[in-house]
Amino acid sequence: MMSTPDERALIGMLPYTALTVVVTLIAVGKNVTLRLLGSLTYYLIPETPQEQAKARLARVTAGKSPSEVRRRAARIKANISEDAEGTESIAAVKFGKALVLAPYFREFDYALLFAILVVANFAAAELAPFALNLPEHENILVPMLALVAVFSSTRSLVKLLFDRLTPKIERQAAVAVGVVGFVLALFFLLLVPTSALDFEVAGTSKELAPAMAKKIRSRVVGRKAAERVADVAGGMVVPELQIFIGLALFAGIITGALLGPAVRIVRSYNMCVRPPSWGGDFVGVSKAMVPLLHASFALPVVTVFAWLAPLSRAPFGLTDEQYDLVRVCSLMVTGVAQVVVVPALVQAYLDGGLVAWYEVKHGERGVQAMAALRGVVRQKLEVTKHLACKVAVQAVGPATLMIACACLLGSKRRDDSEGATENITSLVPAVCWRTVASFLGWWTCAAWATLISAGVAAAKAGVETFTR
Repeated sequence: MMSTPDERALIGMLPYTALTVVVTLIAVGKNVTLRLLGSLTYYLIPETPQEQAKARLARVTAGKSPSEVRRRAARIKANISEDAEGTESIAAVKFGKALVLAPYFREFDYALLFAILVVANFAAAELAPFALNLPEHENILVPMLALVAVFSSTRSLVKLLFDRLTPKIERQAAVAVGVVGFVLALFFLLLVPTSALDFEVAGTSKELAPAMAKKIRSRVVGRKAAERVADVAGGMVVPELQIFIGLALFAGIITGALLGPAVRIVRSYNMCVRPPSWGGDFVGVSKAMVPLLHASFALPVVTVFAWLAPLSRAPFGLTDEQYDLVRVCSLMVTGVAQVVVVPALVQAYLDGGLVAWYEVKHGERGVQAMAALRGVVRQKLEVTKHLACKVAVQAVGPATLMIACACLLGSKRRDDSEGATENITSLVPAVCWRTVASFLGWWTCAAWATLISAGVAAAKAGVETFTR
């Protein structure tokens, strides 16, 4: 018996639904988020007996075997009043599983999980025809997961902007940058020729109304009546200006939300690649990580220019399919590179507390300064620890946006064929999905590249930033 289009769509979705469940269980069961950040170190000035015990435990666990750790930890717990820390000491403590209690851990966990899920589903849909010798078909979970990832990441970045510890000047600057981003995006869409960078807005303008009218009416009155409705709706178009305004509005929100993260990530980047002269053994990253950090800052700029047809497509004579592949892969690689360096950037932010302590303790006034400013330094360390996951969200948020847009663009890079199985995502023509994914993905990359480049230039010029 022949199955209906709805049944075929449901059957085709089952393997990918199972894949999504399995990947989610593995990611949660293996504590991927904790593995990524749980080994990071924060700093504290021990004052209470509990903090002193924690400091001693951290000291004895460094580089020790589990059996030796348990023996020495038992002795320390039995005598937590032992004053081994001194009045000027600072303790380095690993987060471990306690990270789950940190503010904004859930937002970071979701951002990373959505990035993993959308990549897994996109890769499965691309590899299934080759690995299993199956006809090409769409994984409808990719567009839905990508949209959830885009909105969830954007919401988290905006939410962080209104955190109570976010300086007022940062919020004001973000709003101003968001307005500028909206204006620039609108003028960019209006003025840049499609021969240089085409987001297929013209195709979206022409196809959106007729396609939606046809598909909606086919559900109500049947396919033949839907054809007549589509003929009537064929003369309907969504004005390109309306599409431009909608895209520019979302671009403005993204631009404003990226300001604070860019300033903070640039500060962490500088700490990684140019640590203080005294802190080579304490702060900074390994030599192997430095090229990755440089690449994560350079790739957004490369991707922005790689999308320009006169610079990438025309000189190499790329076909439409090859050019689409370049755009998808460049955006994907850029996003993945941002994820890889997240632990190093967050650790560099945490190291900022150690730097503040060292500068006070070993400044001109020495011990006297530490005695007078001990409370200030302790508060600085506590705020730094409190904001660790906030920085992680700000580091991974742009990456999730890029990855989601890349997967959405890749999954919809072909137009819907006649007789293709209908599904919930086919209500909107493929060209409309491409318009949204290509513009938001490219704009996120362009805004991030611009902001971090400006941040690096400002840091070299010695300009003080407003972020904590």
